[in-house]
Amino acid sequence: MSVSAGDAARVAIVSKDALFTGGLRHWLGSNDPQLAVVLTATSWGDLLHDPAFPTDLVVLDAASSKRNSVESRVRTLRASGTAVLVMTTAAAGDDPQRAVSAGAFCVLDKSVPLGLIDEMARGAVGLPITPLRS
Repeated sequence: MSVSAGDAARVAIVSKDALFTGGLRHWLGSNDPQLAVVLTATSWGDLLHDPAFPTDLVVLDAASSKRNSVESRVRTLRASGTAVLVMTTAAAGDDPQRAVSAGAFCVLDKSVPLGLIDEMARGAVGLPITPLRS
């Protein structure tokens, strides 16, 4: 997935964690005009049925579905042409390699600075990486 120069990448965030979703949405809106959050969903099904889907990038909380494996969700998103960042928690015990092998750009712990998520999102959609903002 690559975004044309001058265009903002359309981003979806899928997470049941309202604090994470709100924080990331605010961060991107305030700090990176090239990444536009156009969709937030609390479940996998809500994402797939939203008229704004597909987007250029999905920031996918690994815990957003218990019925579908993270690998299955990543493969589905990649098949639609969507880049994927997978977010997890250390307590979840997820194997990051499974998501990356399925096509995720990377797997990050939800506790990393929002600026790092921003930089990885830019990389996932082919935007130049800028100096890390904290």
